[in-house]
Amino acid sequence: MKQLSPFSNSSPAAKFLWLIFFLILASIIFAFTGLLLGKLWLHTDLNGLSSLFSHPEKDQYRSFLYVYQLINQIGIFILTPLIFARLVDQKSMTYLKLDRWPTLLTILMGISMVYTLLPFINWLTEVNTNLRLPESLSNLEQWMKTKENQADTITKVFLSVRSLKGLGLNLVVMALIPAIGEELLFRGLIQRLLAEWTKNKHWGVWLAAMLFSGMHMQFYGFFPRMFLGLMLGYLFVYTKSLWLPMMVHFINNASSVVIYYLNYNGIIDQKMENFGASSQIGVIALSFIISILLLWIVQQTASKKAAS
Repeated sequence: MKQLSPFSNSSPAAKFLWLIFFLILASIIFAFTGLLLGKLWLHTDLNGLSSLFSHPEKDQYRSFLYVYQLINQIGIFILTPLIFARLVDQKSMTYLKLDRWPTLLTILMGISMVYTLLPFINWLTEVNTNLRLPESLSNLEQWMKTKENQADTITKVFLSVRSLKGLGLNLVVMALIPAIGEELLFRGLIQRLLAEWTKNKHWGVWLAAMLFSGMHMQFYGFFPRMFLGLMLGYLFVYTKSLWLPMMVHFINNASSVVIYYLNYNGIIDQKMENFGASSQIGVIALSFIISILLLWIVQQTASKKAAS
């Protein structure tokens, strides 16, 4: 008798709600595991662990943050989606679109988009950063700024390395694993389930992109990250392969890691946050137009491959 996956016949809405439940459960389990490890490793209480997330000055604390990040990233964003996909479909690799490889041309177009988008993304970041909430929401705005500063502090702790070994570790922890895990979750599962639930692939792409950006809890980078999520979502829709969004996501993250490393070590003057920025409206508009053209080439190439 052929064994069915327990969620195979569930509605898209039910699958989505089950996924949220599993993610909440995984977040609790792996956060607790990481904190328990930190308590044993650093011989401190939970209050001490909480404070080091804001002030991780010692190398020992930095090492713990790396391990804590790995535990949570692998547990929540890789293991949980893989397990959930198996509960939905016995052929989980097929369900996640990991059984097909994009063409070389679509790979080149997708990677090129990372760099052609830079002037537009930097402009969008500037617009987002300058947004201000009404006075009545000043407490919310202050909370958002606090969260943003905490995220920036931890990110700089990770990125501020001198050795090639540290750079390699950052490429794994801050580029490779997030690219794999976030694409498995947001494009492989969430976007698909939302598209099936709404019966509209575009709604799936846009809603998943908004959730993808919101998950990072960096509100003053919400719109540029959402736009990147849209590009990744449409790359997935057009190629029907999760490998391309993973590769593009990795190149995007890895570029930031490398630029920060080169600047931090005095090799280049260009700062990570200004890389590819332009104040010329023509350059910004051209950046957007060329990137959309590259996305169109990906669509046309993938369509021709599917028709052949």
